[in-house]
Amino acid sequence: MAPDLRLVTMTPASGSFTNDVRILECRTRAGSHLGLVVKFMVDQPEYASRCATAQFRALALARAHGVPAPEPIFLDETGKVLGVPGVVTRFVEGRQVANPQDPMEWAEAFAQMLLRVHDIRPSDRDRTDLFDTAQQVRFSSQEEPHLLSGGHPLSANILQAVRELQPAVAEVKPVLVHMDYWQGNVLWHEGRISAVVDWYFGAYGDPAIDVAYFRMNLYLRGIKEAADVFLRSYEEGLGKVVQNLGFRELCAAAQPLPHPVLWIPASREMGDPGATDERATTDYYEFVSEALRHAYAGR
Repeated sequence: MAPDLRLVTMTPASGSFTNDVRILECRTRAGSHLGLVVKFMVDQPEYASRCATAQFRALALARAHGVPAPEPIFLDETGKVLGVPGVVTRFVEGRQVANPQDPMEWAEAFAQMLLRVHDIRPSDRDRTDLFDTAQQVRFSSQEEPHLLSGGHPLSANILQAVRELQPAVAEVKPVLVHMDYWQGNVLWHEGRISAVVDWYFGAYGDPAIDVAYFRMNLYLRGIKEAADVFLRSYEEGLGKVVQNLGFRELCAAAQPLPHPVLWIPASREMGDPGATDERATTDYYEFVSEALRHAYAGR
């Protein structure tokens, strides 16, 4: 890629919970510093090539529209160079913030950033590289036994509600959707968001997916108090209520099933003392109850 660079150090990235990510510190022949990030798509090998392509396109789109994101430099769709499909980006200074001093201001910043993402309308060419949320069936016949196998008391209720409500889901104008928008995929530097990262399921479709998923994570990780602030700030910026919110919240709630508490170690690793098994259990129940209320009220 760049034979004139000299590799100084290579270290595993902290806070990377799925794919293998390495940070490269390089020097040019002139002695200047250059930081690179190499992401190896190892989490879901069957989708590795597709995820690498979607991430590369989503990063390019985000940056082209002023959304802070790492600069995409190299796409290895087949794994010919990296050994597995992956992407190389420029390093962005920042860290994850999971225990903010002011949770309400923090939640508002997330909402405003998500509005900027959802203001992007991918072209037909862009869509060929991105995932289509309409084709991602959340509960296939193959998935349902897994979701029900753990015996979680809410599994059957969530699945039944999704089946009932799916025919009434409103069609919306497709926008760029992150698909994994939570506090672990946003970096902060000097009190501001410096980058939205990990676009490996970058898609186009219903923006309510990102809104619902972020709200679910706030509940699950013990900071539910900020969830309504996030939604209010987002809807104020949008100028209207979020369509399909309740339905998308139920879909989001199904993702950590059958054992929601298994998602908690990631937040504790980021230094979030509020992310406890107890809060994950009680607040998860509250989120599902709120989602059902939203959904059946036509919210």
